[in-house]
Amino acid sequence: MSMTALGFLAVFVFGALVTIKKPFIGLLLYFFVFYMHPPGKYWGEYLPEIRWTLIVAILTLISTVIHEKKLNRWLKPVETKLLLAFFTFVSLQMIWVDAPELHLVYVILLFKLIILYFLMVSLINTEKRLIMVIITNVLGAAYIGLNAIQTHSGGRFEAAGLPSIADGNLLAIHLIPIIILGATIILTSIKNKYFILLPLAFVGNLLFMSGSRGGIVGLILAGLVYIWFTPKGKRIFVYKWSLIAITLASALVGPLLIERMKDVTEAESAENVDKSAYIRVVLAESQLEMINDNFLIGYGHRGTLLLSPAYIPEEYMTNTAAGKLRGSHNLTLSYLVDHGVLGAGLFFLVIFFTLKRIKLIGLSYTEEPNVALVLLGSVSGLFGLLISSQFANSKVLEISIWMVALVVSCTLILQNKTNN
Repeated sequence: MSMTALGFLAVFVFGALVTIKKPFIGLLLYFFVFYMHPPGKYWGEYLPEIRWTLIVAILTLISTVIHEKKLNRWLKPVETKLLLAFFTFVSLQMIWVDAPELHLVYVILLFKLIILYFLMVSLINTEKRLIMVIITNVLGAAYIGLNAIQTHSGGRFEAAGLPSIADGNLLAIHLIPIIILGATIILTSIKNKYFILLPLAFVGNLLFMSGSRGGIVGLILAGLVYIWFTPKGKRIFVYKWSLIAITLASALVGPLLIERMKDVTEAESAENVDKSAYIRVVLAESQLEMINDNFLIGYGHRGTLLLSPAYIPEEYMTNTAAGKLRGSHNLTLSYLVDHGVLGAGLFFLVIFFTLKRIKLIGLSYTEEPNVALVLLGSVSGLFGLLISSQFANSKVLEISIWMVALVVSCTLILQNKTNN
């Protein structure tokens, strides 16, 4: 048996046993299993085909209910109420959608994500736990980055082997908040914080290896938001590290990404423009027609894929086992097609109130600087994620709910400190 498989199994079993009494360890174990993800790795063939993350989530949920107090704290934020309202609407869609079996997949996924949201908000209730969650994610992403360096021979790296992350664009979207939060560790006052630089370098290199133009745009804009809202006491420090990051990033920009950028910037006409970029324009126009035909309540999960034969020109379709189809490449349009203005409105209200939490940073920095900085990193990372998701459909990625949960956790920690 592979040594990696044995190591994974040992950590999984030990972590599961500890989780029985310490639910927060179960949350860290969940992230560990997410990044290792045996079904997506070569060494996974040595392990049984079971739902590893589901097992961890169930154990953590049971342990949380038994050991944690004040479990109702997660219900107080407006984000929670809106998220539950969105889940209720998505569940009701089962009544009228044309493909209930396909829609049920998203209902189940959303239920799982709400449970994960509950666990994160309930368990991440101290500054130390916030930092541990960030470090765990940086190390997990760095593991994927190390694998990419060892195994990838050329072109875009798209074989991350992570749940629901099937291409380079989705990988880049996932990495944006991880990079921003990893950089935040450097700004905190925790001891030995500079150890994060090495794994963070692997994560940053991995994003460039993905060759995602949308990912680069999202990361840049996330960084600009971070710089703009940085508390005064940290601005000089942030400026210095931003210059260092830009210098290092320029060294990571390889010929693949440069060529992909040229495909867009040097195009003289719609016929000459980079094909993948132009297809997104065609898809967006078709999706707007779909939305216009069912504006209020939507068509259900993967609506664009199902409706594509009737709306999208044949030359832009993709051959699949089910015939010529085409999926969405834009998160906003996906939500509007799938859930109409009612469902999409509820989801983006969750995002709106989450991003609005950035106003708390200036007020809380003097008393809880580390938590305030993590809040800034979470909001900035979520913003960058949303920007890059306008070029790729990240609807089924977990990372957006992780960021909402981190922002809510930071908010509750800050409120608890104020009340005490």
